[in-house]
Amino acid sequence: MEPLDQIDYELLDRIAELMPITISELSRATGWSKSMVDKRVRRLLRHGLVEVRVQGRVSIITAREEKNPAVTIGILRASEYPYIIKFVKLLKGVYEHVNIKVYDDAFKEAMDLSTGRIKLAMAPAISLLIMNRMSRGRVFIIGGGSGHGSGIVTNPGGAGGHTTSMMSSMELCAEISRLEMPRVYSRSGWEMMEKIERGLVRHAVLWEPYLTFARKRSYSVEGCELEVCCLLGAHSSLYEDFEKIGRLFSSSVSAIKGADIEGYSRIIGMPTNLVKESIMSYTFFEEPDKNYLKKVLGSMRRISLPGTIVSDAII
Repeated sequence: MEPLDQIDYELLDRIAELMPITISELSRATGWSKSMVDKRVRRLLRHGLVEVRVQGRVSIITAREEKNPAVTIGILRASEYPYIIKFVKLLKGVYEHVNIKVYDDAFKEAMDLSTGRIKLAMAPAISLLIMNRMSRGRVFIIGGGSGHGSGIVTNPGGAGGHTTSMMSSMELCAEISRLEMPRVYSRSGWEMMEKIERGLVRHAVLWEPYLTFARKRSYSVEGCELEVCCLLGAHSSLYEDFEKIGRLFSSSVSAIKGADIEGYSRIIGMPTNLVKESIMSYTFFEEPDKNYLKKVLGSMRRISLPGTIVSDAII
């Protein structure tokens, strides 16, 4: 049987998000031709990932919700998940298809997890906690992850204020550090670096390997000691497998020293040398630190509902 590729998984994500849906509707949603969509849907059908019901001349497509043999894991473009390759290998003993999707925007990743477009995610603790409430319990934290690895890049000649990513560990760092306002949101690490280099802001709150890249460009970098950064989040549709997934994840993290750094670098599209150098900034743990999360809960609340929310939201 022909193996699935990244486009197949992207189409499966759209089907899961928009179902029930027709070929024509999928074509409009993806911008792909009907013939291409039809071909991909047939491939997903052969792999048992979707169901197709014919009504008259129209095919109604749905993703298999129960015991779906396909799982997509979201990760951020960062140095902190070198264990993900082993985790995927172990998950393939549970699920037939396991795919990795790389994000630049942590909040977009958490949103996709809440809607079921992805089933697992290495995402900032604050994003997962917020999504647990926003989704009414469709997002849970089931494993540990990483800590530290974040910092503040400074351009003394910048215009003022700082840039960070919305509802993320980086925004938590900015809040705890009481950085000067205004706070300008960016959707990727490279976008933040661009703002720093163009002098649009004075500070950028970044993670590895962007911090190492900034040091190589002779920018001042001050560490932000976040003991907890990204944790393993899961969609409620995998509830029956939570314990099993958690055990596999713990096994992967415990074997961090043997991680395939070169293979991981290819996955996130970053230079291997940069990843190898920057990975040392992180600490790794198998279980979430509840006490630390409770300690920074006040700062999390200020991020989720900042003092500017009324003026920001009402026009």
